[in-house]
Amino acid sequence: MTEVVLIRWPEDEADGARLVRAGVAVLYLIGPEDDPPSPTTCLEDWMRVPGDDRDLSARVAALEARATLHHLPPRVDDQGRLHFRGRLLRLAPVDAQLARTLAEHFDQVVTDGDLVAGLDELTDPDTPPIALRTGVAQLRAQLRPLGLMIRRVPRRGYVLHRR
Repeated sequence: MTEVVLIRWPEDEADGARLVRAGVAVLYLIGPEDDPPSPTTCLEDWMRVPGDDRDLSARVAALEARATLHHLPPRVDDQGRLHFRGRLLRLAPVDAQLARTLAEHFDQVVTDGDLVAGLDELTDPDTPPIALRTGVAQLRAQLRPLGLMIRRVPRRGYVLHRR
């Protein structure tokens, strides 16, 4: 289960921002006269205090669920759809296979050879390096709006990770 940290707002605002940047879910507790924050990620929420314990429990449970989804790696299903943070992206067969191979090794370097090997039944086995670079560039552009990034690691391969 994902941890949710309770932060007093505005007194501990800096701590909350630091925790969110580190990927920790934060529930801001707002005084009756204070203006609430404007959460910028799914890892943040707020409630006024004093409040009902049932409301606090419900807010914490909702944040835990969102944070769990937030931290799941992307995956590509059998229909070539990429799933990430509750969003869905339909991909062409070659793009889907590239994304599948990268997602299966999320945050790890995948060699050019492994990417091409995953494409064997979809492309010519002698796919030139420029075709792979072009395919990755096209996939990179499709993934950017989802908060995903493909980075080239010189002389090693590619890494799919969160932005």
